[in-house]
Amino acid sequence: MAKTKKCIDQAVGAYEAACLMGVHWTTVGRMVAKGLLTSREMLSPTVREPERVVAIYSLAECEADYAAYIEQLKHGGSGKRPRGSIDLRPAMVKAIAAIKQPIEFGDAISSGEAARILGVHWCFPSRLVSQEKIIGRVMANNRNNRSRVWVYSRSSCEANASTCRRLQEGGRKIGRNRNLA
Repeated sequence: MAKTKKCIDQAVGAYEAACLMGVHWTTVGRMVAKGLLTSREMLSPTVREPERVVAIYSLAECEADYAAYIEQLKHGGSGKRPRGSIDLRPAMVKAIAAIKQPIEFGDAISSGEAARILGVHWCFPSRLVSQEKIIGRVMANNRNNRSRVWVYSRSSCEANASTCRRLQEGGRKIGRNRNLA
């Protein structure tokens, strides 16, 4: 990838992974089922939909798959039809490179997990991101612009919870007390 600030294995969403590999967004799930990609499932934060999950993928694996595909093309092709969404790759590479605080694949958690760590309601962590108290971002999904799937850094949430716990125990925390376990 061009000009990344940190060489870490970032967590990317399904649409982002599809664009980076130049495949249709539904192909990513089939690649995981075949064992070609690794994914992690993040649970839904809402009690109404506990069975709903969102998968995240490894940026390094997506880049390796794309590099293998390009290498196959150099040696006569893959024997299959060409990938149909290669044109979406340059814009997504640029968008991923523009992420100010990338979240590592192994460190990524959902809104529900972030809320549990922070001792707040599941919709509050996004406010903490806007206040730059924790690290998080919305995963890109250009096929549905209303999609707002957040991914957060577990380490930043744990650091914020620790700070908040100390302030709360010392009686110096401003605002409501958190339900920190």
